[in-house]
Amino acid sequence: MDGLTFEALSPDTARAFLATIAHDLLPIMVPADKTLVQVAPLPFYDDYKLYALTDMTLPPPNVRYILYKEGALHIMNWTNEPLYEVNEKAPIKLDRKTLVAYARFFFHYVRGQLGRFIIVEKPEEVVWLENASDKEKADVAAKLMPVTYKGIGRDNLFTLTATVLFKNALFKTDIKIAPYEMDVFDAEAGVPEHFTIGQMKLTNEDLLLEELNLPIDPPPSEFG
Repeated sequence: MDGLTFEALSPDTARAFLATIAHDLLPIMVPADKTLVQVAPLPFYDDYKLYALTDMTLPPPNVRYILYKEGALHIMNWTNEPLYEVNEKAPIKLDRKTLVAYARFFFHYVRGQLGRFIIVEKPEEVVWLENASDKEKADVAAKLMPVTYKGIGRDNLFTLTATVLFKNALFKTDIKIAPYEMDVFDAEAGVPEHFTIGQMKLTNEDLLLEELNLPIDPPPSEFG
C-alpha cells in the first residue's frame, strides 16, 4: 500500500517480539526463526503501529497483519471490526492531515465478502487483465482524481471525494468519516444512524465506467 513505510526488525528483535505476542496471537502460531517482522508507523495513531508478519515457511500470500502497542494486540482479519475497536481505544486522530491516509489504509485492509473498494488516483495504480484495450485504459485514466478533502458537511461528518474501483467498474464517490461517536439522521431511511469514531460510509456514488477488463478479487482469506 502506498504511503506506508515498513522497516524490518533485526532477527534477534523479531524473535523477542514474537515471544512477547505469542499468547495474544493464539490460535495463530508463527515460526520464530522463519518469520520476517516489519513495522510501519500510522499517522492517525500515537501508539499503535502496523506490523507485517511474513511466514517464510509458506508460499505467498503469507503475510498476516496486526495492530499493536505494548500490552494490546489486534489481529487484522480484513473486516472493519479490529479497526473500529482500535479507533475507540487509541483513540484515533482524525483531522485534515490524517484523513486521506486513514481512508487509503481503511480501504486497503478492509475487504468485503462481495468485493473490495480500491481507491485509485493514478493510472499506474490500476491492475488490468491482459486483454484490456488501450482505449479503456485511457478512458479510466481520464476519470481518475486524487482523494480530495471537502470539509465537514451539514451532517457533521468529514467528507472526502475519490475515484474507486469495485469489481470491474469505476465510481466517483464521497467518503464520509465520523470525527467522533455520534448519531446522524439518515434522510433516506428516515431514522438516525449511529456512527462510532472513524466509522466510514460511501455516499453519492456516481458510476463512471463499467464492464472494464479488470481482475476481480475473490473473497478475502486468512492472508487477504
